[in-house]
Amino acid sequence: MSNDLDATALPVANPNVTLKTLVRHTGLSLGTVSRALKDAPEVKPETRERVKRAAAELGYSVNLAGVKLRTGKTYTLCIVLPVEDAQQDFSDSGYMALVSGLYAALAGSYYSLVVHPQLPGVDPLEGLRTLVESRRVDGLILTQTRPQDERIQYLLAQDFPFVSYGRSELAQAHPSYDTDHEDMAYQATRRLIERGHKRIAMLNPSPELMYAQHREQGYRRALAEAGLDFEAALLRSSGLSAGDGRRIVLDLAQHAKRPTAFVCANEFTALGALSAFAELGWQAGREAVVVATDDSNISAFFVPPISTYFASLHRAGRQLGSLLLRRLDGEAPERLQLLERAELIERQSDQAPEKAHKP
Repeated sequence: MSNDLDATALPVANPNVTLKTLVRHTGLSLGTVSRALKDAPEVKPETRERVKRAAAELGYSVNLAGVKLRTGKTYTLCIVLPVEDAQQDFSDSGYMALVSGLYAALAGSYYSLVVHPQLPGVDPLEGLRTLVESRRVDGLILTQTRPQDERIQYLLAQDFPFVSYGRSELAQAHPSYDTDHEDMAYQATRRLIERGHKRIAMLNPSPELMYAQHREQGYRRALAEAGLDFEAALLRSSGLSAGDGRRIVLDLAQHAKRPTAFVCANEFTALGALSAFAELGWQAGREAVVVATDDSNISAFFVPPISTYFASLHRAGRQLGSLLLRRLDGEAPERLQLLERAELIERQSDQAPEKAHKP
């Protein structure tokens, strides 16, 4: 909504002022007034400002309870987020950026956002059925998609509005937003190959996740194009914690033909990799290098700062919110699929190590 009005100067809301009052006051149609209050892009900016000034002067306030009663909607959307092991000191803080982007996308609408935790070991459909069949929310945002995701299949069968952060292999189209993880892994691996690395390890998410499979495809493609063999021992999957990154690098360092480069799926595993480097007495850029996909730019403060492939989670949240609002307005799923590339951020020299291990 417009920031031109000083909220502290607005009069107290007057329950007697309705949309029809604004229609009479402005001389505009009911539809135009309603859309202007929602910041609809098809309404001219000067018309939106005119309606909002009238609303401020008269003390108009939306009676959301009445709107809910009249439409049968809850005006509540829900994002389903996985809850990591409670024993870990921290989980993926990038989800906060994702949620903040969703809030930004919903600004100016009647919708509010709630978070539904997906607990470890709990049937993922159990919570969804409760939300959908009791009509507690009007739409859902899913994360961590799988190739034949049963949650997506269920929501499609229910004809329930949703958008997924990630793609699937299902034949039926569904709204989705994703970063091109195959391209990201391909570009990262090819970049390291061009800098002289021949043994490159990939630290990946769980292979059951769709984006993990996309990453593996990009990794394999870059190796194949360079005439390098794929070695299963250099593709490691984990929960993507800092502890996992440290453990995997320490293990791979014991191999007779150890890697000289590590492509990490997030900042936490990259941080763990650098911790392992310190324990081994390695210097990043000398014995080996680390690159990562970056969620929050925290890696700019690592020692050394590492090169990353950055995909803004705040932007992802905004895109997901926008897609879901469009789906709620009846737009076809085929028009609601976005795939965007990550941006390379160079922060360190990831040339071939000066003292790389010679097999």
